[in-house]
Order: sequence, then structure tokens, then C-alpha cells
Amino acid sequence: MAERITWIDFAKGFAIVLMVLGHAIYNDLQKLIFVFHMPFFFIMAGYLLNFEKWGGAENYRAFATKLFKRLLVPYYLANILFFPIWFVVCHETGHLPYLWNWALQEPLRAFLAIFFGNGNHQGLILGQLWFLPCLFVAEIIFIRLYNRLNKIGEEIFICSIATCSLLGLSIGKILTLPFGMDIALAAQIFLTAGVLIRKYNVVERLNLKIFGGLNILFVIAFSLNIFVDMNTRRYGDPFLFYTGGLAGTLILIKISALMTDGKIFSFISDCGRQSMMILVLHPIILNVAYEIIVNALNFPAEKIFTDTAVVFFVTAAGVLIPLFVAKKFGRLPVLKNFCA
Repeated sequence: MAERITWIDFAKGFAIVLMVLGHAIYNDLQKLIFVFHMPFFFIMAGYLLNFEKWGGAENYRAFATKLFKRLLVPYYLANILFFPIWFVVCHETGHLPYLWNWALQEPLRAFLAIFFGNGNHQGLILGQLWFLPCLFVAEIIFIRLYNRLNKIGEEIFICSIATCSLLGLSIGKILTLPFGMDIALAAQIFLTAGVLIRKYNVVERLNLKIFGGLNILFVIAFSLNIFVDMNTRRYGDPFLFYTGGLAGTLILIKISALMTDGKIFSFISDCGRQSMMILVLHPIILNVAYEIIVNALNFPAEKIFTDTAVVFFVTAAGVLIPLFVAKKFGRLPVLKNFCA
């Protein structure tokens, strides 16, 4: 079990670093990262579901309580604590306008957005945190369907998952539901994929020929589909969306499973263990870094998302500073909610 946990830490760390990079850059590399980086986290949520512990209607309340503490408590804490800071530093002074147009958000809309749980396109200042309430809803839906339908038959359960996912894709074209409920429905296929990957030891059975095929599928999905962004309900072709997300995730976790030791392994695994802290803090750090680069160093604002040196610097800051905060201050009463 310890070996498997270590592998998961590395995979999560790799994905969270790619997420920070994806928020720091605007080019085809960003498009490539977005093909699979959010599907990865939904798939891993399914992979880690413990049906022996949480399966069954009698365990549902305990499961929901655990999820609430793990996902929604950090979500509300981060948003409510940061809101007054944002209001003073950004809204009233115009500072930190670079990432997600923080300086242009309206206070009432931004505050209400906290309780609707959608991304920055709906006014949420810490827009990246849309994932936490969405994952909460996704896992609740999944475990309810499992408890009710899997005992009738696995085929019935799989059909219901496919139906929910297609329903979520369709709703997302028309409505933006609170807590990303439509995205949570669309993600049911990814959660199911995670369960099946673990059940059938897919990673261990993934040989070189299959690995090569996955790379081909990923390239096809990347090349033929639109820019995918689950947060803004940009899925493009459903087949390419799910194929790209699953293929990219399997490639990442197979690479992670082959990693065993070394300084890079240890560092990336630390990122995986502290992924919540990185998720919460990285946009604040990126915005402050952009402010310093543009105003103190007189760097052209239109180039900050494309200059290689700038992108490397802000990505490194967006990863290293949260790691430092987690290690030095992670036991403090509030911060411990964001730390492993």
C-alpha cells in the first residue's frame, strides 16, 4: 500500500505542477495540459474510492461528512478569508489585474459567486477552486448511483453513468448549475474510469504497445478537438474530450508508476501531498509575480504569458512558495485545513 500511495503522490504532484504552468502560459502547451489535467483529478478520485469502507447506504452520511471536511471546508475558508484582501488590494486600488481580471470584478457578484461555486467566469475570485465543490458533488452522485444501481447489475450502473455524463455535457451547453453540478455529471465517466483502472490493474498491465497507442489517441484528441476547459464547459467533441482526458491520464500515471526515487521524485511527491495548498495559493502568487515583473521591472504586460523566462519564474514561484508555507506553517489552526 505504501508503494501505491507514493506513486499516487508523484502523479498528483506532476498534475498540480502542470496546472500551475497551464495558468501561467497562453499557447499550445496550455491547450495540451488542459486536455487531461482536470480529468486526471476526477479519475484519481475514482481510483481512490474505498468501496469496502464507504459502499452501502449505511455509510453514506459518514462519506458525505468526510468529503465536506476535505473539500468544502477548504473551499469556503480560502474564499471567505481572501475576499476582504482582494477587495482592498485589487478592487479599491486596481492592483493585480493580470490573471483572471481580478481588478475588474464587482464585489457583490464576487461574494455571491462563493456560494454558487463556479469559476472565475462567474465572478469567483479564486476561480481555480471551482474544482472543490464540483468534486464534492461528483463523488456524492457517484456513490449514490453505485449504492442504488450496482447491486442490481454492473451493466445498469455503467449505463446510468454514461447517461449522466452525456446529460452533464448537454446541460453545460445551456445552463451553468451551482457547484458545477453539470460538470460533476459530465465527470462521472472519469470517476468510473478511475474505479475500473484500479479494479483491473490497468496501470500494471499497460505494456509498451498499449502505451504507444495511448500516445497516438492523445495526439489525435489534442489535434482535432477544440481548447478543452471543464471550468467553462468547453468540451468540444464528446468522444475526443473523454478520449483525450483518459489517454492523457493513463500516460501520466504510467510514467509516475515507473518513477521510484531521486530528488525530482521526492520534490514532485511533496507537491502531490501539498496539492491543496498549491491549488489555493498559486493564483495569488502568480498575480503578485506578474505585478512585480510588469511594474517594477517595466516588462511589457502583453508578453508575460508567452515569455519563457517569465513563465518559468512564475510557475516555480507558484509551486515553491505554497510548499514552503505548508511545511513551515501547515500546523497552524487555519492552514492545517489546506495541508496533508
